[in-house]
Amino acid sequence: MREFTEWFGLKRIPFDKDIDQRDAFIYPQIQELHQKLDLALKTQTGLLVTGQAGTGKTTGVRIFLDDLAPTKYRTLYLGNDQAGKSMFARMASELGLRLSMGANRMLQITNHIKRHIIGANQQFILVVDEAHLLDWRTLEDIRLLTNCDMDRRTSVTLILVGQLWLRSKLKNSGNEALYQRMRFRYGLEGLTKKQTAEYIQKQLSLAGCSKEIFTDGAYSQIFQASGGILREINNLTVDAMVQGANLDLAKVDEKLMKLVIDQRETS
Repeated sequence: MREFTEWFGLKRIPFDKDIDQRDAFIYPQIQELHQKLDLALKTQTGLLVTGQAGTGKTTGVRIFLDDLAPTKYRTLYLGNDQAGKSMFARMASELGLRLSMGANRMLQITNHIKRHIIGANQQFILVVDEAHLLDWRTLEDIRLLTNCDMDRRTSVTLILVGQLWLRSKLKNSGNEALYQRMRFRYGLEGLTKKQTAEYIQKQLSLAGCSKEIFTDGAYSQIFQASGGILREINNLTVDAMVQGANLDLAKVDEKLMKLVIDQRETS
């Protein structure tokens, strides 16, 4: 089997997850998301970011936050914790705080944030990813964390990131108070057909490709099969290039793309 990166003249495998902010594919939806993030920080209020799996929610948020001045902002990212106890233990650890047994953990964390972050003239940003996995009690604890000084202000700018049904979960599971605190809300969708082609071209260029590999028909097939979802676009594109290299093809056309899609759907 031939190495597809060598066959198509790439220096590395494309679609790197750890992409630099300067190389990110910034399209209108990401610009709108960043506008909402900027407003949330300026007003120190919550932002709810939802979307189908693979739409780039986490990456879109990270790109914006990575560009903030570390002297002015302290960002803490938590994700993939279904159990609140472990999530807040990890939060305390990241903050350099040892929780006292028997004491109110939320009060300890809140006081630490006030003293060591707000007291150092920094704005504290808490990003909770995969928030749709959290139970009612944990979501309520998160609300309490954002609530201090009798609702006059908050020590935490909260960004909740999750799949589409997170909105319904917050509204219907007794977490209405937290939902109301998310002053700004944004739903990220898939790319358009034109954006799909532009995204692939940019990613291949970043990987060192200097030629056009996909035909217009192949781009159309990728868009239709992926629904514009970034993760699926990545998977389909790499699969097609692997197949193309194995078949000694200089380009990925509509016929090959259909074959790849059929194989993925039946495997």
